[in-house]
Amino acid sequence: MPLLPPAIEDPVVTARYPFLPQANSAIKAHMETNDVSLEALVDTEWLEVVRVRARVRLVESVVSRKGIDATTSVDIHTPYGQMVECLSFLYAMVTVCASFDERLLGRWAEGEASRADHLWGSIEQPESFQRLAETYLSGVRMGEDGNWEVSMIDFIEICPKISGSYWRLPNRPVRNGWVTLSPDSRENSQQRLSRLLKERIRVQLIDECRERMERMDEAFVGRMAEEVGRIVGLLQHQASTEVSFTSAEEEDWPPCMREITTQLTQSVNINHVGRVFLASMSRVIGLTVDEAQAFFVNAPDYSAETTRYQLSHVYEHEYTPAGCPKLQINACCPITRGDAKSDLCNREWMNHPLKYLRARQRSKHREEQAAAPQPSAGE
Repeated sequence: MPLLPPAIEDPVVTARYPFLPQANSAIKAHMETNDVSLEALVDTEWLEVVRVRARVRLVESVVSRKGIDATTSVDIHTPYGQMVECLSFLYAMVTVCASFDERLLGRWAEGEASRADHLWGSIEQPESFQRLAETYLSGVRMGEDGNWEVSMIDFIEICPKISGSYWRLPNRPVRNGWVTLSPDSRENSQQRLSRLLKERIRVQLIDECRERMERMDEAFVGRMAEEVGRIVGLLQHQASTEVSFTSAEEEDWPPCMREITTQLTQSVNINHVGRVFLASMSRVIGLTVDEAQAFFVNAPDYSAETTRYQLSHVYEHEYTPAGCPKLQINACCPITRGDAKSDLCNREWMNHPLKYLRARQRSKHREEQAAAPQPSAGE
């Protein structure tokens, strides 16, 4: 990131995007003008509206897969609305830091970054958008063809964090050290650049929070205990009711996935349906393209280039794994009805491998909860 970002003095901009480094001075100014300290943010009565807005930001980052809502109920064209929006961002960040919870930190940073991605992709003034982009990129410009270009150094540093063949350097036009973010059927050039910027924003927020965590005062953390407990409790509840596929261990995999990976290891030729299923399951459970590609190395017709291309296609277009009926018809299911090897697969409602994974992880969660020591009545 540039050591000296471009100046942004518009209070509406810093209120709409309080995560910007340039917004730090605006946040401090609001606190000084209104005689507000971090301690006052916790329990001062007239600042309840700030805390409510902060809770909305946190809840949406935990619950919504789309991140924090781009709209806000306060009028950021007024000094009062600007104060509420800026301080609510600060209070949400402080709550995350006081939790010392990496899961909450990751969700909140993703939520704020996704909100930026959505808003920046729709900015109509190229000059305004470029000023924001220059905050996070060492080089960005509008090309002669009307598409945005970024320096190759920035692209190489950021693109490995984004899945999809579009974000591989050999697939992008490069000229004199500039990478063209050309549009495709789903997104225009500005939306593509916003997606790139999202990664920088997310990483910047995580780094800033971790620095704050190291400076956290124990007394202040204690004052934040109730607020932190509320949002961490919601996070735990959400984790117990949704499928945390990215933490799936091999023992949780459905029999069809284990069977296909075993056959590939033994150089058995897997049909097209089985291969696409394995690729899409790998994406859903959070494996990288490299990790997914390792499954296919021993296939009799393995080609590193072809496999990489096909996997990138599956990941970029977010293929959904096939259900049990399709896998059974195409000889990709190793379980027959009544087979004692998998009682779970024989359940009447079991018609998709993702349901199997969900059931396995819920069962493990209940077992862990039951095994956890219970507090005594006096605690």
